[in-house]
Amino acid sequence: MKDTPDPRHNLPKRRLNETRRIETRDGHTIHLTVGYDPKEQDRPREVFYSAGFKSGSALEFQIQDACVLISLLLQHGHRPEEIAKSLAREEQPDGSMAYASVIGLIAEEIM
Repeated sequence: MKDTPDPRHNLPKRRLNETRRIETRDGHTIHLTVGYDPKEQDRPREVFYSAGFKSGSALEFQIQDACVLISLLLQHGHRPEEIAKSLAREEQPDGSMAYASVIGLIAEEIM
């Protein structure tokens, strides 16, 4: 039997979105735009990187690509909590756990 992914949830051209500013552990400020499902207004269905890292840098491209992949997961029915729980974490000096990458921080932000 062939495994088939859940069908993609296509969004209308016009939809509610909000831009958020988040801080990374190393002091960078990044801007993300989160788009919501008009039928379920509290459910994020896409995330876009807006600004924060040096334009044209490898890190900027990696974050843009991560946002595309997170958006695809959201549009195929995955919830932000499911995505976030699968990402790497590391212990902090105070004993707490934090996401090990900016990608985890993005997933946490859209929860």
